[in-house]
Amino acid sequence: MTAPALILIPLLITAGYVLLMALLARGWSRLGGCPPLRPTEKVSVIIAARNEAENIGLCLQSLADQHYPRDRFEVLVVDDYSTDQTAAIVEEFIKQNPEVNLYLFRQTGRHGKKAAIALALEQARGVYILTTDADCEVTPGWIAAMVSVMESRKAVFVSGPVTFKNTDGIFRQLQDLEFISLVASGAGSIGAGFPLMCNGANMGFSLKAYRSLQGDALRNQTVSGDDVFLMLSMLDRYGSDKIAFARCRDALVFTGPAGTPGDFLNQRLRWTSKSMAYRYPPLILSATMVFLMNALLVFSLVAGLFVPRFMLWFLLILLLKTLADLPLLAGFIRFTRKHVLLWLIIPAEPLVAFYTTLVALTGQIMPVRWKGRRLRGG
Repeated sequence: MTAPALILIPLLITAGYVLLMALLARGWSRLGGCPPLRPTEKVSVIIAARNEAENIGLCLQSLADQHYPRDRFEVLVVDDYSTDQTAAIVEEFIKQNPEVNLYLFRQTGRHGKKAAIALALEQARGVYILTTDADCEVTPGWIAAMVSVMESRKAVFVSGPVTFKNTDGIFRQLQDLEFISLVASGAGSIGAGFPLMCNGANMGFSLKAYRSLQGDALRNQTVSGDDVFLMLSMLDRYGSDKIAFARCRDALVFTGPAGTPGDFLNQRLRWTSKSMAYRYPPLILSATMVFLMNALLVFSLVAGLFVPRFMLWFLLILLLKTLADLPLLAGFIRFTRKHVLLWLIIPAEPLVAFYTTLVALTGQIMPVRWKGRRLRGG
């Protein structure tokens, strides 16, 4: 490779990445809040659960504590062949809380989260559908906040903020910061008019709009991605102005970080496994730009161990990437009131670059497992 190319290629990659992050930060700043709502429409909350005996009780209690009329929402839990006491805990909760419209369904024949969601959608009676995960807890104003965004903006799909709870220790804090970058990027992209990602732990949509979609909206043949594929189907059918993000603390959903590095890596491999099924150009271009920027950072660091001048490249690229990331990250950190994470941004940058590059390169070939179930490979 010629000397001009060695300079031009890193400059183009860096410039493209800086532009992308600037657009996402601007999108985040343009997002509105959650206006007050007079509850009228019925809401169905869907939870797909597999082996969540440790968490499902807290999740259900947070839904029972909602500041939303009890007769205006229902909770549909679908047990995905749990081998623990998940179903029994849900049944006991139903007995102890008869005032909550809570129903338990069991998978028959099909398996997996997408099949569980499809089963619940067949039973849902709400005008709006909200989804969360069995290992999550929602704020008391969650339903009202998510519905208010859909109604005030006439949206057919709304994504909501998700953040980690119980983040003591450096490993969990690093996960928290990395996860914040993902959620913030998804929020910023929605605000910028080119939705890139969302999280099934906190999203909502119009049931009527869902039923109007053509074909396989959830991409049932793909391991993961029930959330992103549905959002992209809504985007294709209704346009970006009908996709919204709930930027308010009442819409926050809390989940736990991975317990071990192995769990963390397997989770990210599962998320990455769906990437080859994407056909949305802005998503493909953005993911490619992020990969190239992280790969460039890794390459310059490794090369710098052998050729000192590349270490200067590494430090310069690290500085530019950090400055590009800072506005979006700092904005979302302030939103979640996790200011302690700010000091981690600089040391986390090279770590995230290494793992992101590794996962991107191996995500299509490595075995993927989830809760004792082999999803691919192995």
